[in-house]
Amino acid sequence: MKRRLSAIVSADVVGFSRMVEADEMRTLTAVAGVFRNVVEPAVTRHGGRVVKTAGDSALMEFESAVEAVRCAVEIQAGVQRSGAPIPIERRVQIRIGINVADVVVEGDDIFGDGVNIAARLQSLAEAGGILLSDRVREDIEGKIELPLIDLGERRLHNIMRPLRAWAVVDDAPVPPVQPQLTLPARPSIAVLPFDNLGHNPSDDAFVDGICEDVTTELSRFSSLFVIARNSAFTYKSRAVDVRQVARELGVRYVLEGSVRMSGKRARINAQLIDALSGGHLWAERYDSVVEDVFDVQEDITRRIVAAVAPEVEAAEVAILRRARPANFNAHERALRAWADASQAYVRGDSRLRDHAIAQAEEALRLDASCGRALSTLAFAYWQHANFRTGLPPEEAIARAIEHGSRALELDRGNYMARVYRGAALWIAQKFDEALEDMRDAWQQNPNDVSTLIALGWAEVASGDTTNGTRRLREALRISPRDPQQYNAYTCLCAGAFVDADYAHGVEWGNLGKRQQPGYAPIIHYLALNYAGLGDMTHAAAEIAQLRRIAPEWLEQRLAGFSALVRPADRARSLELLRKAADHAA
Repeated sequence: MKRRLSAIVSADVVGFSRMVEADEMRTLTAVAGVFRNVVEPAVTRHGGRVVKTAGDSALMEFESAVEAVRCAVEIQAGVQRSGAPIPIERRVQIRIGINVADVVVEGDDIFGDGVNIAARLQSLAEAGGILLSDRVREDIEGKIELPLIDLGERRLHNIMRPLRAWAVVDDAPVPPVQPQLTLPARPSIAVLPFDNLGHNPSDDAFVDGICEDVTTELSRFSSLFVIARNSAFTYKSRAVDVRQVARELGVRYVLEGSVRMSGKRARINAQLIDALSGGHLWAERYDSVVEDVFDVQEDITRRIVAAVAPEVEAAEVAILRRARPANFNAHERALRAWADASQAYVRGDSRLRDHAIAQAEEALRLDASCGRALSTLAFAYWQHANFRTGLPPEEAIARAIEHGSRALELDRGNYMARVYRGAALWIAQKFDEALEDMRDAWQQNPNDVSTLIALGWAEVASGDTTNGTRRLREALRISPRDPQQYNAYTCLCAGAFVDADYAHGVEWGNLGKRQQPGYAPIIHYLALNYAGLGDMTHAAAEIAQLRRIAPEWLEQRLAGFSALVRPADRARSLELLRKAADHAA
């Protein structure tokens, strides 16, 4: 058996299956082009070799860790350049993991734990990101000036020991590294995604819905600090160490569990763990008919509150007594619609947005009082209005307001309907009504990230940047691993513009753009802050990108539309935007 020490690079195309499903030929052609025109030439230039490819992935080997890392950086830069003119939902993005290890050699192939670790690191990387093992970091120290973030020890699938991982970052500003977040003064908890033991993908929405609803109900307690669903769900389908999760999220308590479906029956296991001691506060098994699962959710929530915050007043406990869905099939379909609408927002996918609308409308045909379906319609139509997709904006705004209002007529406690009705009212320039909706939503659920960001935006856009910035920073703390943090960064970027604090605006804008490079609002406010600094070269570059990816968005704002409230802010925004556009022409 032949062995040698190698630097191993594992690369994989992000979202390949989804892209193939949407447009097979375009995807296969684009991926093949990236591998042929970007990956292979970079590997050759840095003295490596492509060991093998498998459609959407590649395994590469180098004699030097330094050259492996340099090659990975060059690949990511080349992929980004090649995808710049393409809409974000069709853009090829790659994630990369790098490890140095002793490998087994068989012909042209290589095997062993070292190869597996590179692949596992790759699977943890963000789109466009590079993760290094600690051994690689040691080998390149002092040889490459490259900013790294210490991600701490990570448990990798099928790898027995935890391994330290490092993320390569570009030269945009990065948030301060916090290896361990400080515990809040309030009892703090994260609800991890439950395992679907039936392994039937059609049950995923139901299983995830249980965790989401428990999180929502806990979030309503002002005496608790509850980690947002988006951050908790980054641990989905991963073997995790509860204590490590608690450190990464900055909480004391963790709820985990599993669901096994059999026809109309569900067996739900749940356990609450004190991460400081590692002890179980309670564990319970529930056997339930799916229509009665809301009794289970309520009991889980009540027992968590009793265990971690026994001083909670009866008035807060009473909020658990909420309206139950009249038709479970409608509720289940609405859960799927909400999940699709959320993904449509992240991906900028108008077709998925329309699919979510169709599913929500089907849920309403089964049950006209389905609040989740009405909230989904308000959310999806607001997206159409905000991003100028689908219906004419005026019609999309009207539908978002209509469905949000209808949901609130049925249940005044439906805070998500209130958030997205408020967001639609904001686009309609009815600022006072929108701000009232967002404040009411926050009162109903002070831990919800979407609500905090919506209210934070409304306040900074109205000129109250002190309160707005505080809420936006709170949203980032409640969801420290959120893949949608760019929403908060966008609002912070806008708030910095309102304060004429252009340097900080550029920092916030670049943070958000690194996470979501094709998001029109953040490009817009980043351009304004660059222009405010007098950096017209960068401002014009942002405007040029905005003109490629969202021309209607840009033209509407050049024509005078603004989401800012105060006349002086609106005038300054328009003046700087037109200057940047002239420079880009």
